[in-house]
Amino acid sequence: MNAEIFQKNRERNTRLLLIGILLFVGTILLVYLGMENEKKELPEPVSLNSLISEEKKDIDVYTYIDVNIEPYLFAVYEENGQEEDAKYYLAMDKNNYLYILYMNEEKLSEFKVDTIEENPIRVTGITKKIPSDIKELAISSYNELMEEEYLTQENFKDYIGYLYLDMETPINDSSLYYTGAFLTGLFFLLVFVTYIVIVIKNKKTMNEISPEEFAKIDAELSQMATSEYSNMKFYLLKDYIVDFNNNIVILKYEDILWAYPFEQRYNGLLINKYIKLTTKKNKVVGVASSKLLDKNKDEILQDILRKLKEKNKDIILGFNKENRKMVKEKLKEFKNQ
Repeated sequence: MNAEIFQKNRERNTRLLLIGILLFVGTILLVYLGMENEKKELPEPVSLNSLISEEKKDIDVYTYIDVNIEPYLFAVYEENGQEEDAKYYLAMDKNNYLYILYMNEEKLSEFKVDTIEENPIRVTGITKKIPSDIKELAISSYNELMEEEYLTQENFKDYIGYLYLDMETPINDSSLYYTGAFLTGLFFLLVFVTYIVIVIKNKKTMNEISPEEFAKIDAELSQMATSEYSNMKFYLLKDYIVDFNNNIVILKYEDILWAYPFEQRYNGLLINKYIKLTTKKNKVVGVASSKLLDKNKDEILQDILRKLKEKNKDIILGFNKENRKMVKEKLKEFKNQ
């Protein structure tokens, strides 16, 4: 393949493969970094009480509480009518300081021991900012429990502060690494599948053409200094059309049965116009595609159709009910030959 357009096509496919390799390496790297992050040694936890006393608002701080009374469930979020596994609890230490815990209901069993008052249970997690709705529920629930208005919006920060202890989120959270790995992995699959499909289709196209005919096509393309449709990677040769938009399409004029302009839309928005061709073997391909929908695109496509008709007067042009019926009958004839 000596023609420059063949070389550019090969270079484009090589770039696609390199992008796929880079995405694959990126996926593996992100997974590795996520696993290494999970292995990191945990820092020494700080007392949540000290953070509340200092009116700290720092989130994602590794902290602890020594709980000496079974936590009291007061709030849970629902999604699609289903309660979330993790719920909000009021907790207290031996000094009767109040805290808010966020934990899975299964962990509540760890606090159901008779010795909890004498031997407080230390729980650890990371700090999160208390949402306004959870704050309101904590105030109303605690006051209802105490049967008096003990907590208010004004004194809430003095007793519970701005932070709660989240026991569900991992201390060394690697979710960003794994989310990134999922996205790069997804893009890798898309790129890799696209590359494989192009390679397979190109190989099939090459196998359908004899080496002698392909040599003629290559030589003719090499001699073309330019083409009026080169911006669409579309070429009209002596006996063939050649299209390089995605995979390579090479068709003899005499093998084309039907041709018509086609509009590609996404959510009702026009994104592309090209020519659809149906061969005598009922193979359908798109050619002369261009994402640049300039005002002359319709005229260009009509000009291509006119030239196709000049090369093969038996080509059926246009999409309508009569032509569809005629094409269907012709395909049956060719199949029975």
